[in-house]
Amino acid sequence: MRGRSDELLQKITVVSGVAIVCLFLLATVIIVMPHLLDLTPYVVEDNKMAPAYRKGGLLFVQRNDEQAAVGEAITFYTNQGRNIKTRRIVAIDDRIHGYAVKGDNVKQLEMGLVHFRNLIGKPAFYLPFIGFLFNTRFMHVIKVILFCLAILLTFLTVLYQKKYQVKCHRLLEEQVESQKEEFH
Repeated sequence: MRGRSDELLQKITVVSGVAIVCLFLLATVIIVMPHLLDLTPYVVEDNKMAPAYRKGGLLFVQRNDEQAAVGEAITFYTNQGRNIKTRRIVAIDDRIHGYAVKGDNVKQLEMGLVHFRNLIGKPAFYLPFIGFLFNTRFMHVIKVILFCLAILLTFLTVLYQKKYQVKCHRLLEEQVESQKEEFH
């Protein structure tokens, strides 16, 4: 019975360790790498640019200081910086310094112009379905889960080591006893 519990304990420890490493690698790829490549991640908030960029996906935007051209997709601030949208440019008004934009999935233009100063950049690449990783509530849950996994992993490792030490001590005692018997 002890052998099975030791095996189960060891499997739980290994699985927990692998899960922590995988989550760490995922966080590194999603958070650190874009900053090294000078990209900024944004969560797509609507389906107006579907199928290219669907709601809930993660869009990585390359900063762009040059004026964009008609037909290009751009990411920009709206509502005085409270929201971020990605749309396609259909016209440029150089007098007012703005872009007329619309989503690929809609027929009508967005209301008003997007001023040049509100331009963030151009989409560089897109990862579907993982925008939830940038949700604050979700990140708090992940932190709690990782903390609990780390505590569990530490506890299981200590428990496993103690059982292993007891087992080694018992084997050592048996060897000493057998050597004493052989000597006498």
